[in-house]
Amino acid sequence: MDEMSSAELNQYLENIAKLIELSVKDAEAAEQAAKIVRDSKVKA
Repeated sequence: MDEMSSAELNQYLENIAKLIELSVKDAEAAEQAAKIVRDSKVKA
């Protein structure tokens, strides 16, 4: 099974964060949820 690189994982998490921001109607909740995802990114 192939593994994701750190850069690929970070891009995947960023895409999830953007999807949350676009999908959640409550702007504050969307911002908080997206921050949680972004904070999960791998540090280089």
